[in-house]
Amino acid sequence: MQPGDYRVLNRTASIAIAFLQGITFNDFSAIDPTGIAIIGSITTENLGVEHLVKNVVANPYIRHMILCGNEIQGHLPGDALIKLCERGLDAQNRIVGARGARPILKNLTKAEADHFRSQVRVIDLLGKCDSSLLATNLTDLNRLAMPPYESGLVIDIVEARKAEPAKRLKLDRAGYFVIMIMKGREQPIVVEHYANDGVLRDVIKGKDAASICATIVEMKLVSQLDHAAYLGRELAKAELSDTFKLKYIQDKAQGHSDDCDKCGA
Repeated sequence: MQPGDYRVLNRTASIAIAFLQGITFNDFSAIDPTGIAIIGSITTENLGVEHLVKNVVANPYIRHMILCGNEIQGHLPGDALIKLCERGLDAQNRIVGARGARPILKNLTKAEADHFRSQVRVIDLLGKCDSSLLATNLTDLNRLAMPPYESGLVIDIVEARKAEPAKRLKLDRAGYFVIMIMKGREQPIVVEHYANDGVLRDVIKGKDAASICATIVEMKLVSQLDHAAYLGRELAKAELSDTFKLKYIQDKAQGHSDDCDKCGA
């Protein structure tokens, strides 16, 4: 399965449902799930369509797709899906005739697009959010006995790699940081930058992780990607701690004073 906001119900059922705005998963709670293979939302005209196609072509049992809900302006993923089925892709992998902002499927092969178009018939309920109408269409489609479509086509976007802890720790030649929360201050997040000999070089104050990270990068105070990733994680944690009035502890070191939670790393 590819990433996406979806739920798998009955893998051997013949119907998939893609919904846009105005509908949530709760709207399908009263509908019999036995005839539904997969149900999910689609929000973009490129990555959203790519993930939808790859999930569908991997299951040869899926022969019908109901598209429902209100179109998402700008992106127009509903229009993109319908045009893909009707017209396919051009030489630049753009959906022919699609009106969305960027209906280019860079991560979809022509074989996948053609397989999808042959395998699935799209039932266009664009602009419809009535659950009773969906139930009626499901009943009608379930009466159509269709065999699985040849075999499933599985081509991953890229091979997923399992995340693992860092195998080594290398000191950043640009120095290290101490992050503190100064409670009640206008700029509560305080970051001290030290050279590796322990001499304080810079102090940065701010309200949010994003602006502090941007300032650190602009000042060229980090020289390693792993250190930058660490800082982003810690500053996000510090911002959340300040927002929800929690004690902030940088990394695993602990310390406390009357006006700040401070730890060094």
